[in-house]
Amino acid sequence: MQTRIIPLAACPRHIGQLALALHAEWRDFAPWSEMEKIRAYYARCLDGGGLPLAWLEVDGENRLLGSAALKRHDIAELPQYEYWLGDVFVLPEARGRGVGARLIEYALQQAREMALPELYLYTPDVQAVYAKYGWREIETRRHNGEIVSVMRLGLGGREGEAV
Repeated sequence: MQTRIIPLAACPRHIGQLALALHAEWRDFAPWSEMEKIRAYYARCLDGGGLPLAWLEVDGENRLLGSAALKRHDIAELPQYEYWLGDVFVLPEARGRGVGARLIEYALQQAREMALPELYLYTPDVQAVYAKYGWREIETRRHNGEIVSVMRLGLGGREGEAV
């Protein structure tokens, strides 16, 4: 199956479906608890004025498979960590086909093209997935009602950092 990664701005009609899928999967967590909050967040990804930026992977018939985003200050209590990979999500019917891996790689490529020095992310349960890409856990904390690992990936190619 041929797929492609496109900016959300190229196909904003997917916001509704993406919002429904994210709400169904993550509704117990504050950022995803209300459909209007989710739609408003993705509307901000459309303005083209910098971060946040979101990308979608779609199939040959333009059906949504997954998403990923780059954003700033994803955890307000950690203002020292500026740039974040977030919202990596694959629809249940598309899981196990490499969609998440392609979206992560694409977002990392975009971050490098923007000359971002490093990225952070948080995850409650898929640390091993990100570790394969060179991410390192830097702290554990409670966020949005769950215990998460905050992870870091250096993008500058300095000694000891993944590139």
